Amino acid sequence: MKKEMPRLIIIFLVVIGLVFWMWNYLFLSGKTAIKSRATDESILSLSFNPNASTLSTGQEMETTLKIKPTVEGGILVRGYLVSLFFDKTKLQLKNIEYKIGGASPDLGATNSSLSTINGNGVIRLVGEVTTPTGTAVAKDVDTELVKLKFSSVNGQGATIQIGRADAKFYILKAEAVLSDGMSIDGAKIDFNGGGAIITPGITGAPNPTTTGGTSGNVNLNLKLKFQGISGKPADSQNSMAVKVKLKKEGETNPSEATGVFSADTSGVWSGKASFNLSSVSGKYLIYIKGPQHIQKKFCDSAPSENNAGTYSCANANISITVGDNNLDFSKVMVLSGDLDQNGVVDSVDISIVRNNLGKTDTATLTKADVNRDGRVDTQDFSLILAALAVRTDEL
Repeated sequence: MKKEMPRLIIIFLVVIGLVFWMWNYLFLSGKTAIKSRATDESILSLSFNPNASTLSTGQEMETTLKIKPTVEGGILVRGYLVSLFFDKTKLQLKNIEYKIGGASPDLGATNSSLSTINGNGVIRLVGEVTTPTGTAVAKDVDTELVKLKFSSVNGQGATIQIGRADAKFYILKAEAVLSDGMSIDGAKIDFNGGGAIITPGITGAPNPTTTGGTSGNVNLNLKLKFQGISGKPADSQNSMAVKVKLKKEGETNPSEATGVFSADTSGVWSGKASFNLSSVSGKYLIYIKGPQHIQKKFCDSAPSENNAGTYSCANANISITVGDNNLDFSKVMVLSGDLDQNGVVDSVDISIVRNNLGKTDTATLTKADVNRDGRVDTQDFSLILAALAVRTDEL
């Protein structure tokens, strides 16, 4: 027995050591690794390069907006929305160059809209990557997102700041799941020592309509514009059932009707929705929802917007009469995206297009051909991604 004791003691110590090592690995090292990974996953830093400049009157400078993820293995960017507000009395934008993806059709700021941008002092960078796999951005590497060129109006100080709420990125995760949950670290650039930070809101264009009427049949003869449809579709695609709601100021429940609309060569859809009302006094809101679209609220009889998706309003300002009422809403874009008509643009809508790419049969086109070109393709996919910036029906 005495001869066996040293061997038993050695075996006991080895077992104790192994148990201690496993405990340390599972409960200490594992927790540390998980904590670090969870922290890294949510951070995306923005920066300007250069982030400061001194300009004389009329002098131009170029800066690059960059992104840097801290996620292990990097990220796959599928789309993004970044809003920049600047003092238009001190700065003017001269050029935009997208480095990741391109401008989302009808939504992203481009050089063709410079006059509007400089008139409002707002740059809305809505970019999308049309390849299904997205664009890879490596961890801890500053990667160019967009190049911007500004000029100084009068040599005075100005600042552009991107806050956390001003930017959103759509990242491809495992199994092609799209996520917009990354936390954003903002960026700032100063011109001539800096100035006030501009954060303007967006308002609708008030424009009252016709007056009069008592009760009876009301016909709304509407002209509408739907995102992604720039011309007249083929005859088989040139018919759209559009839901129209008419809500009187101060009332809770709107009247509803469905009208059949068709497009002309410029992509303007015309149709009629009819209502039988006991009274047409007061002011009204009108809601428009296409079969693959996000519901849009209209407060004005002839509204307009400088950039697609920017018209927004609150107070009813439309007057109607018994009989025909001609209303032109075609200068405001009704955004696409809600394919399953549940009031929200989400992963289900993305999957409907992604799972039907390349198909041309009638049943598939009815539910997934957003731009009505006779084929479900990456253009339809891009329109759904762009709609994630808005996401829900307007109420």
